[in-house]
Amino acid sequence: MKEATLLALSEGMELDQIQITETGLVVSVISTHPQSCCPLCLQPSSHIHSRYHRTLKDAPCVGRQLQLSLTVRKFFCRNPYCSQKVFTERLKTLAEPWARMTTRLREQITSIGLATCGKGGVRLGDRLGIETSRNTTLRRMMEVPDDARGSVVYLGIDDFSFRGGYRFGTILVDLESHRPIDVLPDRQAETSAAWMRDNPEIAVVSRDRGTEYAKASTQGAPQAIQVADRFHLCKNLTEATQRLLARSQAEILAVNQTENESRSDEPTKQQISTQEWRPPEPACVKKARLARRAGRYARYQQVVEFGQQGMTPKEIAGRLGLSDRTVQKWLAAGTFPEVRERRKKSSSFDAFAPFVLKRWKEGEHKGIALYREIKAQGYTGSDRSVYRYLATLKQTEMQAPVNVERIKKYTPNTAVWLFVRDPKTLDEIEQEDLVAFCQTSNTLKRAYDLVQDFFTLVHKRQGDRLDTWLERVVASDLEELQSFAVGVEKDKAAVKAGLTWSINNGQVEGQVTKLKLMKRTMYGKAGFSLLRQRVLHAV
Repeated sequence: MKEATLLALSEGMELDQIQITETGLVVSVISTHPQSCCPLCLQPSSHIHSRYHRTLKDAPCVGRQLQLSLTVRKFFCRNPYCSQKVFTERLKTLAEPWARMTTRLREQITSIGLATCGKGGVRLGDRLGIETSRNTTLRRMMEVPDDARGSVVYLGIDDFSFRGGYRFGTILVDLESHRPIDVLPDRQAETSAAWMRDNPEIAVVSRDRGTEYAKASTQGAPQAIQVADRFHLCKNLTEATQRLLARSQAEILAVNQTENESRSDEPTKQQISTQEWRPPEPACVKKARLARRAGRYARYQQVVEFGQQGMTPKEIAGRLGLSDRTVQKWLAAGTFPEVRERRKKSSSFDAFAPFVLKRWKEGEHKGIALYREIKAQGYTGSDRSVYRYLATLKQTEMQAPVNVERIKKYTPNTAVWLFVRDPKTLDEIEQEDLVAFCQTSNTLKRAYDLVQDFFTLVHKRQGDRLDTWLERVVASDLEELQSFAVGVEKDKAAVKAGLTWSINNGQVEGQVTKLKLMKRTMYGKAGFSLLRQRVLHAV
């Protein structure tokens, strides 16, 4: 019948009638199977003993609750050796024996419970037209059997917090199927090691850098290769760099004042920044500038002299042919106002000024050699221009510009991201700030080189270079990075495997995030058994 097909009735079930009531629909169904098997001896029988009515709740239909009124039969068992003389026919595809609801309604309640838990499942079920209770929903969830677990070759393990970070559990993930395979009530090494002993086929264990899981892997799966997660390595190095920045912050903020004091002790040699580096002033230009200054100074002296005689600024301006505002400024200044130096014009040499200054400090003072080097890099000016700029270095001391005010806006928590991020992802302002940090502290410059080199090992998975990097850190005087290197040495084999293999704990971290969401939807008060059930059978 079309109606039977619409209600997805199994073969041998016939729709009798449909009644509409105030609470929903009542569907009468009759079983028409010619025979049924005895549940004890499994021998089929067609001898009917009697009939009786059975009522089942079914999944809602068109937004209305649905109730099935079944007419089922009892049969005689004709097996003389069977102790079951009379039995009721089984409708396994529709409902379990003694059940008060159909299998599909039970599965829907179970799915709703696994997605939302007890009280949330009741509220969602009411919206969907499914009448259930909190206890029924929880009972259906707990009745779900654990799936048959196959062999686990690549195991990911990590911890999670039950509440407040005081008590922790462990989640185990199959890295091949990307599914959690078990949840343990604690993160003790003994518990995890016992679980691993029951799964001797484990070949690789991906973990964080905690000592408990390292110990558990060694005891429970000595045949497995341990892989330290790269994310946790980067996190540990970032924390070490942050402590280094916090220690060096006083040095960064005080370096500008220290240099100013040192410059005041050496007044014979002028210091300028590379931003104001310009060729020496030609003699003819300097002579004309000094002549103009002498004329201004003579007029200034006349203004002061007339002012001392009691003349007003307007009278002085009319007498000397100056403006009233100029006379007022000169009288208010009290000293001769020097003309401000003209702003430096941009030049094709400006882009190569830091490189030339670096090579000059390294001892290369030949103009032709420096000209050839920057010309190979794209310099389009003449060698004569380079000689003119180098003449300035013989008279002044160049200093790279450092904006301490821009450095002050950073805290160790924010400045650390300048050191650990890929330089290509920094914008122009961040790149300038990073240069300022490195210029003000040689310690931070060396730390930046080491940090970036380690991140290169991580991104390119160059585990074979780990020993060389550790030797460089040991040779440095950076205590924070040396402390990080000591921890790496203790777990060197797992770290080297993490920097070489493509395996990581990313999938496990994602499962932990999903577990936290489930835990919070249960308001953090659910028992461990219920949480484990939801994690392993997540919808």
